[in-house]
Amino acid sequence: MLEKLCKLARTPATRLPALSPPPPQNILATRDEYVHHLRYRKYWPPEDTPDTPLFCLYRLYEFLVIDDVIGYRNTLEYFCKQRTWAVREIPDPQDDDPARYAFLACLPALLKAAFNERIKLGLVRDIPAIMSPEQAEAYRTAPESSKTYEEEPERVKNVKPLEETLYMVSHDGVVMEGFDDPRASDYFKRMNILIWGPHIHFT
Repeated sequence: MLEKLCKLARTPATRLPALSPPPPQNILATRDEYVHHLRYRKYWPPEDTPDTPLFCLYRLYEFLVIDDVIGYRNTLEYFCKQRTWAVREIPDPQDDDPARYAFLACLPALLKAAFNERIKLGLVRDIPAIMSPEQAEAYRTAPESSKTYEEEPERVKNVKPLEETLYMVSHDGVVMEGFDDPRASDYFKRMNILIWGPHIHFT
């Protein structure tokens, strides 16, 4: 059932779907099965296929839909480490499902917020993994003029909000009643998607 829902290519079930994952509503309808599916699937494209910002964006989408905090935080960190993947240059998914397309249009704003908070602290995306205390201090005290902040792609401004509110479900089955709930995410509100504010910041 899940393999049919995911439109999996004729490759082992542990491979990334060749086409888009299901719309949010479909994933939520089979959430437990989908969680199991993601835990046993490799988080990379099929063998001999290079990873891309869009592949990663769809993985982030899946983890956010099922409210897998560890999964989406790991994906945010992974994207951040791909230094050549500028947020503003993420290609248009041109997704044919309105709900999925609207959800995807919210994700560059999450990436921008998460990465820019790090950049503000001197944790730029090309920072070395191993540094001396002196190097770390130099990054921390770097002048603001030397920092390059991330931006959203211009195209996301042209994505239309959903006509009907899409209510997302938390990992423990809670659904918020409206956007006046302080836990609701502003990043998704503009697309009429009611979802808990995700924990996007990391160091």
